[in-house]
Amino acid sequence: MSSNYSIQHGDIKKTKLLLIGKTGDGKSSLGNFILKDNKFETSDAAKSVTQETRGCYGEGDRSDIFVIDTPGFDDSNGGINKDRQHMSEMVNYIKEQEGLQAIVIVLNITNTKLSDSIKTMIKMICKIFPRSNFWEHVCIVWTKCSCDTPEKKLVRQIESKKEKFLPAFIKLAKETTGEEIVKIPMFFVDSCPCKGMDNSRSEEEIEMLLTWASSLPSLNVERIVKNEKVIIEEKEYTKVVEVKNGFVKLKTEYMRREKRIGYDGSVTYSEWELIKIKYKIKPIPKH
Repeated sequence: MSSNYSIQHGDIKKTKLLLIGKTGDGKSSLGNFILKDNKFETSDAAKSVTQETRGCYGEGDRSDIFVIDTPGFDDSNGGINKDRQHMSEMVNYIKEQEGLQAIVIVLNITNTKLSDSIKTMIKMICKIFPRSNFWEHVCIVWTKCSCDTPEKKLVRQIESKKEKFLPAFIKLAKETTGEEIVKIPMFFVDSCPCKGMDNSRSEEEIEMLLTWASSLPSLNVERIVKNEKVIIEEKEYTKVVEVKNGFVKLKTEYMRREKRIGYDGSVTYSEWELIKIKYKIKPIPKH
């Protein structure tokens, strides 16, 4: 980062947003819309264009806004192992930041329910950040709310999403951190309006999002869990290799493996590795 860049953004109050969500739900487009600039590469394909966690400041009246774009979860060309890799990289990136106000869960307005993959994603995020007051920093942004949607239809869509999804998020909050939340901020935007269309409603939604986020204290990134939990397991196996002249020769093999507990609670094991071998000669007990 250049010194001029640091000077430009060093003395102003920053508002930092982390965008998370499934591939194809419009995180990068939303980031561009928030910053009023094409900072992030976008695509309409099911395969994620964003392959690494990256943050950008806006310019002008958005120069105090820092948006962190992340690779999409549930990518058709990655799977759970890729999600874990992206999660680890995201954590390392966030740890380098000096503050983070808001975690923005990006959902497509066409979603009819809170899918298992989204729940898993949120549970993984919950395991990384400090549990205390976690959900106070979370909001939902519904994307692809077309600006040419008739107002009455849009109102029905908004009420439907709040009615169906709020109970699901209240339940998820209780399961993940034990917090008793009664509401969660929701914003509805069209990040990619057709040229010439009036998209002032979406712009007002973003203003409300930024007002809400800027009022929050920063999450303590120093307490973010940086790595998956690794437990070393050991075992030993002894066998008789020789009996001669009233003595028995014993061979003991010492083994070790890693037990990894992932951000999503999954458990994986490495292969048992031979660490050392010891031989011992003992007299055969006389009866």
